[in-house]
Amino acid sequence: MSKILITFLCAVLFVQTAKAQDANYWSSGYNPAGYLTPGAVVAFNRDSGVMFLNPALLSHNTKSSASISGTVYQYGDIKIKNGAGTGYDLNSTSASIIPQMVSAVIAIKGNHPFTLGYALTHTPVMSFQATQQRDATFNVLNDSYSPGPEVYLGQYKNINTTNETSGIISGGFKISNDFSFGLSAEGDLRKQSYNTDISSRALYNSSSDEEGLPPIATTLESYLASYYNVGIRFKAGLAYDADRSHVGITVSSPLLHIAGSASLLSDQQVSDLIIGPKDTLNLLANTRQQSLKVKYKMPLSTAFGYAYDFDKGQIYFAAEYFTKVNEYDIITPRNATFIKGEPPSDYNGTEVLQFEDARKSILNYGIGASYMIKPEVTGFISLHTDYNYADNSLYKDVGNGYTSNTAYYNIYHCQIGANIKKRKFNFRAGLLLSYGTTDKYMQTVNFSNPNEGNTLLGDPGNTKASYFGAGLLLSYIHNL
Repeated sequence: MSKILITFLCAVLFVQTAKAQDANYWSSGYNPAGYLTPGAVVAFNRDSGVMFLNPALLSHNTKSSASISGTVYQYGDIKIKNGAGTGYDLNSTSASIIPQMVSAVIAIKGNHPFTLGYALTHTPVMSFQATQQRDATFNVLNDSYSPGPEVYLGQYKNINTTNETSGIISGGFKISNDFSFGLSAEGDLRKQSYNTDISSRALYNSSSDEEGLPPIATTLESYLASYYNVGIRFKAGLAYDADRSHVGITVSSPLLHIAGSASLLSDQQVSDLIIGPKDTLNLLANTRQQSLKVKYKMPLSTAFGYAYDFDKGQIYFAAEYFTKVNEYDIITPRNATFIKGEPPSDYNGTEVLQFEDARKSILNYGIGASYMIKPEVTGFISLHTDYNYADNSLYKDVGNGYTSNTAYYNIYHCQIGANIKKRKFNFRAGLLLSYGTTDKYMQTVNFSNPNEGNTLLGDPGNTKASYFGAGLLLSYIHNL
């Protein structure tokens, strides 16, 4: 019986660990290829914006300026075809107004001039909420004890919300006529709440001479994990500028942990599930744990940018490489009793409650161009990749724990807009478009074929998922 209990818990949790998303580094406009966003460049782009991605570029700002506001009016739509079974799609749509950035630069003059910059950014990493239900009568349980079609009810809910707020302070200065150097420190506050609920129930068909209500084969699973993590990253930047050519390089450190806390709440229940000729499974597992330690990781990354000026504009190329992150636990539960009662084993089951992460190495790249439409108006356009870093093969045991992601597709971004330059200010507006798709998105549950062999959760398989996002960027930069 101990093997049955352990096997069941692993089977229930397997459908969660097989799934991964929000696993993209360049989804925000603040990336080395976010050419439209003020300051989102690695090489000098002759922009009047506040430059903070490569701190060396601050040396070009000889006048103080402030970005009073940066706001994105954003719409996003995630569709998972047959996400909970054939004909049972999972859709999540969100619309929001997001204050993205407040930033400024202060030019300090003297015998050794340098420029300081600071910024506060907010990024909604993921906002996913989907539900589905199947209420039908069909053959679920074995006819040897429940002949004919059963009344079946399956329900699924998944909510994953992640936000990041960052504070950046940078400094840059000239080390020669052609070279500049800069350093920056970025404090990051990350908050995530992940909540999933699954219920799958089938009503036994009883004979007419039996009294009372018939048994109900039941599988229930509920898991809620939430945490905040505070960390800091450091970045060094180098820039080279000669005539029409501009080169930039940055190296960003891994995220260093400062503080954090997590909590989790989980409930597992199985009732009257016949899994063999002589075995009926009844199981109750439950825990609530507070003030758990958190460890969230960001890898070492290196970015490169090149820009070339022509008469009325510029072309721009950027790339960034992120190193691999081996499997680790964002949240590790305490070694407390999870399975209730007296299971015939020392196994308490808490390892299936881990909240995990693992990432493969990624290389993203993008191109952009600007063109002076008239002296006071410059147009911008850019395209860049946003490859997914999730890789289930990096997990040693896919039967333990939950993964922290929801997305599992590469995304491609397009930005197009213009900057209006006046003596005292710059106003920038642009359209942000994103699209991604995959036909290898692993289902969490499959209400199409529940039975005793798959603990009423169905046999998950690959299906199609797609993402579409659109946003309107508005930014105002005041020249002091």
